[in-house]
Amino acid sequence: MNLKELTVKTVKLTKKFTRKWDKNTRFIDLVEEVGEIANALLVKKGKKPKNALHPGNSLPDSLADTLFDILLLAHQHGIDLEKEYLEMLKRLEKRIKSGEFN
Repeated sequence: MNLKELTVKTVKLTKKFTRKWDKNTRFIDLVEEVGEIANALLVKKGKKPKNALHPGNSLPDSLADTLFDILLLAHQHGIDLEKEYLEMLKRLEKRIKSGEFN
């Protein structure tokens, strides 16, 4: 499944929600999810105890939740994320070839 298909599936699913989130609320939720990634990494690295990780907030789950919010934010802003991501990879490839990361 590509990003466009994931986005369509995600948007369809969120239409079943009773509460509708605007762009700002969706962004705030994204920030929260990124925090959960950080917490999961701290637990994984032994910097926090395992009980600091809430059930359902594993690293894979938190990464997937973050992708969910990113897909919805891109959709809310009318951004073709698949197209933009591929263009970003091309720019990165040029930067690598130019020696920027040596």
